[in-house]
Amino acid sequence: MDSKIIEKFLNKSGKEKILIVVLIGVLMLVVAIPVKSDTNVSDSSGGLYGLNDASQEALSDYDVYMEQRIEKLLAEVEGVGKVNVMVTMGQTDDKTVEGVVIVAEGGGNGSVASNITSALEALLGIPAHKIKVLKMS
Repeated sequence: MDSKIIEKFLNKSGKEKILIVVLIGVLMLVVAIPVKSDTNVSDSSGGLYGLNDASQEALSDYDVYMEQRIEKLLAEVEGVGKVNVMVTMGQTDDKTVEGVVIVAEGGGNGSVASNITSALEALLGIPAHKIKVLKMS
């Protein structure tokens, strides 16, 4: 079957061959052009930040992962004690950290709070005004 198609192509005149090659090239270009999906528009289900379900799940999994890693790290720091962490992520798929709230037993101690803030600035690359350290009750 393939050999018949090739034979028919070879029996065409020069202009027909060029036209076929050009049409195949245009078809390949159309297929290769990426289709832009609009993920910034909120869906009817009122999804988080207008992201699709897969993006929402990935974003949620990532922020939970970040919270757990930060909690584990801070729990090992002298004076911090028990700690709870909440991380808020950006509205896009790039998973940038927008802010962090730390509730720690040692959060009332200025030195401990300063150490936590400095550690998160270095770790996450976010400014101090996006980090809040609170004392656990």
